[in-house]
Amino acid sequence: MRLRAALLAGALLLLGEAQAARLKVIVSFHPLYDVVTRVAGDAADVDRAAPAGSSPHTFDPTVRDVARIRAADLAVMAGLGADDWLDRYVQASGSRARVLKLGNVMTFPRLRSGRATDPHWWLDASLMAQAARRVAQDLAALDPANAAAYRAAGEREAASLLALHRELQTTLRPIAGARLVTFHNAFGYFARAYGLKVAATLAPLEGVEPSAARLADAARVIRAQGVRAVFAEPQLPPGPARTVAAETGVPLYTLDPEGSAAAPTYAEMMRGNRDTLLRALR
Repeated sequence: MRLRAALLAGALLLLGEAQAARLKVIVSFHPLYDVVTRVAGDAADVDRAAPAGSSPHTFDPTVRDVARIRAADLAVMAGLGADDWLDRYVQASGSRARVLKLGNVMTFPRLRSGRATDPHWWLDASLMAQAARRVAQDLAALDPANAAAYRAAGEREAASLLALHRELQTTLRPIAGARLVTFHNAFGYFARAYGLKVAATLAPLEGVEPSAARLADAARVIRAQGVRAVFAEPQLPPGPARTVAAETGVPLYTLDPEGSAAAPTYAEMMRGNRDTLLRALR
């Protein structure tokens, strides 16, 4: 009995050490989390910092969130200013996590929004495919024992995302060249990738309240260019978009740039936006 108890205790100790040794990954917000989870597979523990439906631009972590950030080995961010709060909390918590700012290290033509770089690259599925491969590369570097699994999963995820990209290009052709008026500057990369044009935005930046002058300018653009719909976002108050839609007599729809309970996967979010655009603009 003593021998069996000693063996059991030893096995439990080894199991605990193995679990403690698993790579821990914290991801800033939902669309990235969804993709990183599939790339990591069963080899690593992946956690999401900001809950689904919250904005990566303005999320404010709790004490419990900071503890999860501190425990991470890898912090995955969109970068380009979209989720700088995660980098700040990694540093403030004393975490040793490697910080991967995907938008800063990936290769693609960046869009501008005023004087700043538009950080919403993840709304182009071909760029998300590039991100999946880069995440696999960093996971493999941190966890060489599972490197082959990460790289294989990264390639599978990239292939799936490229297939999604081609699907979106094909199914959005009926509204090629259509003009969008969106709440803020979230859909530039989506428009570029899928043959659309952002004619105006109601707010210059996430978290900045639209001014009366900007709303009036958007209304003028809608009338002058024959824009057929205004688009709000589920993470932001719909009031300003509703006001402009009512003033110009065009319908109001919702486009989701950051994921929500209604679109629990990245692909569902992208297809949901595609379907909304087809209903609004065809």
